[in-house]
This record gives sequence, structure tokens and C-alpha cells, in this order.
Amino acid sequence: MLHDQSSSLPAYEQGISGPVQKFAARDERTVTLFMLGRLWHQGSDTICRIRNISPGGMRIETAMPLQAGEKVSLETRSSSYLDGQVAWTKDLAAGIRFADTVEHGTLLVAPAGRTGKALTVRAPRFPAAVRATMRVDGWRSKVRVVNISLSGCAVLASTTPPHGSVGELTISGLRPLKFAPRWTQDGLAGLTFLERLGFGELAHWLGKPEMRFMLEGGKIPEDHAR
Repeated sequence: MLHDQSSSLPAYEQGISGPVQKFAARDERTVTLFMLGRLWHQGSDTICRIRNISPGGMRIETAMPLQAGEKVSLETRSSSYLDGQVAWTKDLAAGIRFADTVEHGTLLVAPAGRTGKALTVRAPRFPAAVRATMRVDGWRSKVRVVNISLSGCAVLASTTPPHGSVGELTISGLRPLKFAPRWTQDGLAGLTFLERLGFGELAHWLGKPEMRFMLEGGKIPEDHAR
């Protein structure tokens, strides 16, 4: 649930004590929330928690520390992309100053489909290219994971387990994951994890290209970085 509350400090200045460098005029309103986002920095992407947001910036949390002055890009639940710069850091929290002032209310709205109806908001998906093994009872199949999130993944598979079954997925670098098939289409299958990955667990795995992009030689694809 979102809590809309007035604040005298813009989002990217909240959470720090002592004097701060002023980058812009104080924002009129900050929205406090708990939302997952996708953060690009140092040529790749990872998951982040968005703690609050205002027209001038946002406060986020990451699994690994950022550096003050670092340029970043973020994707929110509305599929909007924002460029910014790290204004401050404190442990795993960081204030992001946007390159341009934004209408922050629109960033919290789920994107609309072709009919105009709001789409279901889901956790950020992250591209991958890694081998995995699916096991259901005595059935076993090698697959390729093409994207992953906290709650599931999509795999490229020659055969898929029947709907309603429960299996185990082994992905290099991650613990074995219990899953249930959700959908299939053109050789792809969507799997729902019965126990979600932890925030830090996924973030640390995403930061290891030798695991995440194993089938690409451990190199981040050129078209992957923003």
C-alpha cells in the first residue's frame, strides 16, 4: 500500500544526516512506498528496492553499495526509464537525483495493455543465458533460462512438464528451486517458484556474469547495457 506524505526534503536527500550538497530546489511532495525496480549501473542491471520518490529523485536500497557520483538508470513499475546520478550513499541505501524533473505519480501507475486496461504488475524480469535442469518425479530435462525474477523464470525447453505438476529446477549458482509450470508458448515455458528467491540472493547472482550469461561465454551482451 502506498502512503502519500508531505516532506520538506526531496526523496534523494532523505535518510542522511548532516549537511548535504543541494542539487535542486526542495520538492513539494514525496511519496513513501515499497516497490521493486530495475537498476542499470556499470554496464549491467540488478534489482533494487525503491523506498520513496519525488519529482527530483528517489531513495533506493541495493544488495551491493553504489558510489556517490555514479551515473545510473532505473526502470519503475510503469516501465518508465529514468536517468540519474547517485547523490549520496549510506550502507546499502542511496539517493538518486534525476537528470530531469519528472511527474512522479505517473511512475507508480501500472502500464496499460492494448485495451487500455492496466496490466498486472510483476517483479522485474532480468535477461539470462544459463543452463538449468528440470526434474519432475522421474522425468528430467535440460533447459536454458532466458529470464528470471524473484518469483519465477522463463525457460527454453524441448519438452515441458504437464500443467499441475510440481518439480525442482537447478540453476547454476543458485539453490535448487521448487516450481510449478504456469504457461507454455512456442518452446518457452514460464515457471513459478513455490518459494521466492531472496532479494540479496537474486541480486548477488545477477552480479555474476560468469553464471548469469554462462551460455554467452560469461560476457554481458552488448545490447543488454543501457
